[in-house]
Amino acid sequence: MRTTTETAAEGTRAATTVRTAGRPRAAETRVGLVVALGGLLAVLDTTIVTVTIPELTKVFEVPLATTQWLSSGYTLAMVATMPLAAWLAGRWGASRVYVAALLGFAVASVGAGLAGGLPALLAARVVLGLAGGLITPLGMTIAFAAAPPERRGRMASLVGLPLFLGPVLGPVLGGFLLEHFSWHAVFLVTAPPALLAAAGVLRWARTTAADRKPRPDVAGAALLVPGAVCTAYGISAAGTPWPVRVLAVLAGLTLGAAFARRSLGRAEPLLRIRLLRRPEFGRNALGLGLYTAPYFGSMLLMPTYVQVVRGDSALTTALVMVPGALALGASVQVAGRLLDRFGAKPVIGTGLTISVVQGAIAIAVLRPDTPYVVLGALAALQGLGSGAVIMPTMATATRRLRGADLASGSAILPLVSTLANALGTATLTAVFTALTALLAPGASLAEFGVIPVADRMAATAAVVDAQRLTTAVSLAVILSALVLRLRDRGRSPGAATDDLPVTAGKEAR
Repeated sequence: MRTTTETAAEGTRAATTVRTAGRPRAAETRVGLVVALGGLLAVLDTTIVTVTIPELTKVFEVPLATTQWLSSGYTLAMVATMPLAAWLAGRWGASRVYVAALLGFAVASVGAGLAGGLPALLAARVVLGLAGGLITPLGMTIAFAAAPPERRGRMASLVGLPLFLGPVLGPVLGGFLLEHFSWHAVFLVTAPPALLAAAGVLRWARTTAADRKPRPDVAGAALLVPGAVCTAYGISAAGTPWPVRVLAVLAGLTLGAAFARRSLGRAEPLLRIRLLRRPEFGRNALGLGLYTAPYFGSMLLMPTYVQVVRGDSALTTALVMVPGALALGASVQVAGRLLDRFGAKPVIGTGLTISVVQGAIAIAVLRPDTPYVVLGALAALQGLGSGAVIMPTMATATRRLRGADLASGSAILPLVSTLANALGTATLTAVFTALTALLAPGASLAEFGVIPVADRMAATAAVVDAQRLTTAVSLAVILSALVLRLRDRGRSPGAATDDLPVTAGKEAR
């Protein structure tokens, strides 16, 4: 006879299953690849627009601060829908909502490409962001539900493909389309792959109705969605007066705290914040935030060094960063499979150690005339480290989760990463700017390339010192993530068995 807790656990089982006819691993691979394609679109639409913004500033004859909202509006819209992904998956099934998001993404891509003015283009970008905010967490839910716990590391290596493809393909593809066609093509290009990904999910994954659909949590949505958006806006809205940003962050944190308190007292909240109380999930979510904040934040330093300090082109910046993207791609493939075999501590710990070593070497060797081959090697080392940290951490955090818990966990982790990304970028930008003003007074970064040559040469060393000190701040945060990982008491060899599902009764709570 089945227990009540077993029945309850089945009632919250994932709303997505996989067609496993034939070889199970082949079926998992197909699901992982179509989910990776959907995730790539969400990342690609973030990076591809960066090369288009200067052109659109000229086309629409508006200030750069206005066209920057094509990027900011997309990001804020993503943050708005991420918290809703778990509830939508429980209500209608992860695959159904995922396909709907991809179709919405395709329609919005066409709308953006055919836009006749900036207001229409901004509106289409917001819709793209709303769809993109659902694609990442729902894709994780589908992918991790498709693989058993002992193979979620392998699945993470497939889902992690957009991490290195997006940053490389986005600027290159955007620049090519802009040069040979027009800005319209930059937005139209993502529509066909979105339709292809939707067809793949319909073909290889099917949705089954949950035994018990969650009731709408309107009050929870009214607290969490504006809370997340206000926090992201306050952190990332460069150019906005600081009192407005501070008030936005305070409002966002207040709303978030109110949601958390409400969520802990409800059986079916919009997002299961109580997962953070579980040691394994909570530690990994914290570790993810501690790593992604300095990792993504430090990405602004290399373009600044190449284009401002060295006075070289954006193409040179891209070439210097290519080794990092390629190394990340190789690392995430290997790390995911090693995670299944050896567990989280040795794999993620090694990735964090590589990142710490990379930061220390960067501080030691960075000079105004550091050879580009050395910078490329540093980028590759950074890619190796990040590939063994980000997706393996997400896979480890969700390995014990099932059903509604998996859907919530898959929404919480991208939200943590997105907010940490914004916080890290804003913080390191502020630190770098303040140190530059302190060490090189009068050498404005915005005008660095046009100041007199003698003054520029005198200030260059000071600006590089500011970058090295900023890297030291980033390194300190990554070091704290390494300490947190090393204190993990989980076993190493054969650790995949440590992460098998807990009892049904425990999952049902």
